[in-house]
Amino acid sequence: MTKLKRPGFFGRRRDEIVKQLDIDYGKGKWALRWCLDKDSTMYDFERACKLFYEESYVRYFAEHMDELKQIAKYAEVIDNAETNVQSGCDYSIQEAYSTHIQDIAIRNVVKLFGYKFTGEIPELLVVRSKDSTGYKWGPGNIPFWAPTFISKPSLVPSWANKGTVEDFWQSNKWLVIL
Repeated sequence: MTKLKRPGFFGRRRDEIVKQLDIDYGKGKWALRWCLDKDSTMYDFERACKLFYEESYVRYFAEHMDELKQIAKYAEVIDNAETNVQSGCDYSIQEAYSTHIQDIAIRNVVKLFGYKFTGEIPELLVVRSKDSTGYKWGPGNIPFWAPTFISKPSLVPSWANKGTVEDFWQSNKWLVIL
C-alpha cells in the first residue's frame, strides 16, 4: 500500500471525486485510509469510524450525559437525509449524497450507554449545519480524543473547528494505492 496524498474534505462532491479517482487510479485500485500519524497503522473506513470518530463521541458524552439523555428524547438522529435512519448503527450503509458518520456514531453511543430514542420529542434530531437542531453535536464541534495526533497542516473544513473529530477525519485521511 502506497500513500499518495491527503485529499481533504469531499462533502457533496464525494461521488464526483470518487469517479475521478476511479479514472485516475483504476476502480478498486485505490482506497481512503486513516492513521494517527504518517508512519502508523492505516485503518479502513469502518474501523476508523469506530476507533477515531465514534470514540470521540463516546468520550464527549461520557462527560456530558445530560446532553446524551436530551438527544435520546428525539425520535431519531440524522445528518443529511431522512434515509440516514436506515443506516442504523452500521457505518457501511451510506445511502445519501455525502458521507454521514455523526448520526451513526450518536446512535452507537446512545445504545452503548443504555439509552434508546424515545420520541418524547417527536422529530428527527438533525446534526449538521449551524441552523440544525443538533449543530452542537456535529463533528466540527466534538473534540477529537487525541488532538496532538491531528496531522499538520490541518485540513479542517471552514465550517469546523480545529481540534475536533472533523479536523482529525480530514487531516488524517490518506489516499492510498492498493
